[in-house]
Amino acid sequence: MITSWENPKTDYSHPDSAIRLASCAHRFRVPRMNPNRSVAFARSFKTTGKHSKTRKTMLQADEFRTKLHAATAADKVSHELVVVDSRRYQPLIQQIWLSCKVQPEVARLDERLIFEWNSGVEENAKKFFKSEAIMYDWVMAIVAEGLGKAGAATDASIAGEFAAASRDFAAAVGIFAFLADDQLPKWIARGTNVDGDELPVECSVGVAKALSTLFMANGQQMAVATLLIKAGTPNYSLVAKLCLGIVELLEDFISQMRNDCFKQMSRIDKEFFTLVTFQTQIHKALSMYFQARALWEQQSDYGNAIGLLSDATLALETRATAASEGLPDVVATRNLSPLNKDVKDLREHMKKLLRHWEKDNSAIYFEKVPHRVPEDKKLAAGIQMKKSEKFTVPDVAPVLLALPRDVLERSDSDIARELDRKLNMNG
Repeated sequence: MITSWENPKTDYSHPDSAIRLASCAHRFRVPRMNPNRSVAFARSFKTTGKHSKTRKTMLQADEFRTKLHAATAADKVSHELVVVDSRRYQPLIQQIWLSCKVQPEVARLDERLIFEWNSGVEENAKKFFKSEAIMYDWVMAIVAEGLGKAGAATDASIAGEFAAASRDFAAAVGIFAFLADDQLPKWIARGTNVDGDELPVECSVGVAKALSTLFMANGQQMAVATLLIKAGTPNYSLVAKLCLGIVELLEDFISQMRNDCFKQMSRIDKEFFTLVTFQTQIHKALSMYFQARALWEQQSDYGNAIGLLSDATLALETRATAASEGLPDVVATRNLSPLNKDVKDLREHMKKLLRHWEKDNSAIYFEKVPHRVPEDKKLAAGIQMKKSEKFTVPDVAPVLLALPRDVLERSDSDIARELDRKLNMNG
């Protein structure tokens, strides 16, 4: 008698490589401040910020800005710490900005405030962008939190904590949606001379909106992975629709970048966009794969199930050109080469499952396998969860800015003398 130990049953369930590929996402850097640029609100507002509460606010802002700088510049960045330090700093820079906005006549500086940040998204990490706008520092602190949340999500994904990763991506979605819909348009609408070429791409409304879409897709990837790691057979039909929804979101991201911020695309690493192409194609293949499994499980549509699985295996082949269907060359692409083993494993699994189904069909079911799967057997549209956590800024009150009496008196006399000179010149 042959036992199951001598002739073990082949496992045709989805492999771990499918989960890893379904959840792979790009990790952006967090932006950081120029270490060679000193910024001190207490020094800059030394004259007008003498009130005890104002002085305390300025000193706290300096302290928390220094901590945020240290968190973003660490050799090994803790994304959680970046998020915490950014959240602590934001209400203070917001308060300073508001104080200057409502008291412009006394918002005079003893020392110029010049803020310099690099981009967390652009290929060139060595370039720092300079601005004297307090709003710029506030915006970049929010960007640091958003990319910190996205970084924490990728950390959680690598650790297999997909539910936590999904929550962090939802937070990143909300942060960049807030920047795109609220903060950045207000900055531009105030008439400030904002030159997009002189700011990180994250300060562009179009890029912020596109990043919100990208992180929405990444969050849905985590939802798919969460379903796939659960014990038992997943709902194949639901997973197929979620995978197709990811494809739609990634295609929306690329469309937004090309239509709304094509100029900024040239400043982002081209291999990042190759990764997005890879993710899109992987989820097209996975959507067909899980739809095929859903049809096979129904035990009534074996021919179309085989046709869809065959299409899925073709979708995993390396594309002939950049414009053709298929995966980018994984081996030749630096950012994709670590995924080569999983790609090979998934290809082999699909081919093995396809041979198994074809054998069963030829021996048991005898269903015709179509040369082209009918459109009504393919998914017409995916499911987009659009998970987002609303981001809000707290209500803050301005602090008192005041010029000393002797400065005010001297200013009045200076104005009187200037007026007198002008009258004499005209006379």
